Amino acid sequence: MKPTNTLLALRVKVPQPELTKYTFQDITSISSKDLPNNGFGLKNYYIPKTKFNHFPIYKKIQNTKITTEIKRIQGDIHQLKQDLCEKFPNLKITMNQSAGIINIKGDLTRELTKLFNKEIQ
Repeated sequence: MKPTNTLLALRVKVPQPELTKYTFQDITSISSKDLPNNGFGLKNYYIPKTKFNHFPIYKKIQNTKITTEIKRIQGDIHQLKQDLCEKFPNLKITMNQSAGIINIKGDLTRELTKLFNKEIQ
C-alpha cells in the first residue's frame, strides 16, 4: 500500500432523487382513432419518392413484353390496385405483396406519374 498524505479519506454519498415508475394507460381507454395507423384498408397506402423527387414508376422491357412497374409501395396494395382499376378499367395487374411491387401490362409510365402527381400530392 502506498502511504497517503491525508489522514482521513471521506467518501460522502450524494442522495439520489427517487424515480417514479411509469404507468401505462389502460387499454380500454384507447380508441382506434387514437392509433397512428387507424385507417387500414381505407386508401391507406403510401408510395415514397426517390431521392431525385420522382415516383418509383419504371418501364420494364423483357424481349417483346413491355410492362410498367410501381415499386416501394407501403401499406394496402389491394386498395391501390382497386384505385388504379377505377381510373383505368382495362388494366391487367399483377402484384407482389411481400416486395411491394405492382406490374401492369403495357407502357403507362406517363399516365401514372400524372395521376400520382395530381392525386397523391
